[in-house]
Amino acid sequence: MRIEYGTGSSDSSGGSEISGSPGNPGNPGNPGNPGSSGKKALMQGAALLGGAALLAKLIGTLQKIPLQNLAGDEVFGLYTAVYALAVMWMTLASAGIPVAVSALVAEKAAKDDEEGARRIVRWAGALIGLIGLIMFAALWLGADAFAQWMGLDAAAPAIRMSSLALLFSPVAAVLRGYHQGRMRMLAPALSQLAEQIARVAFMLVALAIALNGAWSASATAAAVHGGLATGAAMGLLVMAAISVREGRKPGQPIPIRSSGAKKSFGTAGKAAETVAVGKRHGGAGGSPIGRVVVIEPRAALVKRIIRVAVPVAAASIVAPMFALIDAFSIPRLLDQGGEWALAQFGVYSRGVALLQLVVLGVSGAAAALVPALTAARTRGDEAELAGRARFALRLAWWFGCAAAAGLALLAVPINTALFGDDSGSVAMALVGLAAVGGTLQAVSAALLQGIGELRAPAVNLAAAALLKLSLNVALVPQHGIAGAAAAMAIAYAIAATLNALSLRQRVQLPAPRAPLAWRSVAALAAMAAAVALLAHGLGGLFAAVMPARAAALLVALPGVALGAAVFAAALVALGAVAPHEWRELPGISGTRLDRWMLRIRNLTHRDNREG
Repeated sequence: MRIEYGTGSSDSSGGSEISGSPGNPGNPGNPGNPGSSGKKALMQGAALLGGAALLAKLIGTLQKIPLQNLAGDEVFGLYTAVYALAVMWMTLASAGIPVAVSALVAEKAAKDDEEGARRIVRWAGALIGLIGLIMFAALWLGADAFAQWMGLDAAAPAIRMSSLALLFSPVAAVLRGYHQGRMRMLAPALSQLAEQIARVAFMLVALAIALNGAWSASATAAAVHGGLATGAAMGLLVMAAISVREGRKPGQPIPIRSSGAKKSFGTAGKAAETVAVGKRHGGAGGSPIGRVVVIEPRAALVKRIIRVAVPVAAASIVAPMFALIDAFSIPRLLDQGGEWALAQFGVYSRGVALLQLVVLGVSGAAAALVPALTAARTRGDEAELAGRARFALRLAWWFGCAAAAGLALLAVPINTALFGDDSGSVAMALVGLAAVGGTLQAVSAALLQGIGELRAPAVNLAAAALLKLSLNVALVPQHGIAGAAAAMAIAYAIAATLNALSLRQRVQLPAPRAPLAWRSVAALAAMAAAVALLAHGLGGLFAAVMPARAAALLVALPGVALGAAVFAAALVALGAVAPHEWRELPGISGTRLDRWMLRIRNLTHRDNREG
């Protein structure tokens, strides 16, 4: 039996350990007891981590454009299909446990139990490392079988290469969870960015080598997928370096070993610890040397980690299902198969990449509204809760409709400007329609999570994913990738509808108002008319005097800018959005854009109030 003050020591193979920390649990600097300054730091840390995650996703999405431009649709299709499988396996290997680590470490930190927090990381790291090793072996050895199930025999080398990431990414995720639990958000943010930058850098170098050596599509896709393992290793390296550096900071408590603990057993048969810790001044009235914490048994600790991790993991695997369903179904359902089917899947993936950018942008804006939503729920302010939820849904509706209309009208110039030709522009326009349901689904899911409902968004998205599979089977053989694009639009619309129904059951949302509806429709019509006129005029002007891709770029960029400006101005001029609402969005309040919109509102509203 040992009593340890400070950080403690390694696990004991027998008996119980008792550790204590000389720190004051009521110290405001304690991460487990944040005051008002702690809450502010928490919000800033969450914003930092969320911003880093958005930036990392943006980098990961944008890198698909040069990949398609340089390697072509066949390699792009092969890369996209294997990437969907790799993401699902990495999600299965690591989802849930980092969240459990974050929650349990925060709990230990609140009790000043530093050694308990470190034990959680050690055991979670060992558990998730073992899971990652098993899943790596399964994916590496089963690569040929997975490739056959996908109908893409050429995918096997890329599957094997992507499986290497499972050796690094799960352990990096545990370390990120530990730092999040200690409210240290900078380290996970830097790790995520380093991972994406390393992945993209490796991809570009490998792609250059493959193209210079005239490698096959299969070998090129495999080389590019080496970036997954490189990025995961870099993310782990950054987390390990930061963890080691913080572990060596001066001023850490020094473990002091002692003896004298007596063990007794209560009526329930559970061990209880009676510890004589002594007093600083030798008397009964002296202050204690340190606070005693009973070390949790190993088996109980592992069970707690698993108990928290499993529900989170079950919800996390739903998000990658859309991409995985497409990867396993579309190439097999296309009639001609082979390289043609792979190239067609690559063409289809062009629109999906643009859809991801739209949903990513709207999700970032909606995420800025969630903390206020959670605060309103905590205060029990149902009116504010309903108002903020209503505005977030309106925002998603506006963004989604504007993006869908813009992609439909500018599908050909955008496709040509970004991907070199107009192949699959009809499918891209149909995928663009999915922006309406996609943005509403993402924002409504964030709102549900903000009010504490985690199960409904996952269940609704899983139901929509199964519908997507059924629609792929029904539509792709007859209509090709256009059928797959239509299936995506329908499936996302169903997911958004289910989320909206779930939200209405929990928040008293008012019914849609007719004046707001017609103002939104009028603004959308004004945007569509302006974009159509500009595309028609500039398209005819530039097509005759410059290369097709340059001409398309000079139509697409002004079209997107004009559409956004006209839509925003029309919403403000028609009174669909008030100043206090647009100022809740990040980066608008007090800016030139804020003053510009206020000027438009003042011109069209006699009362000139800021609403």
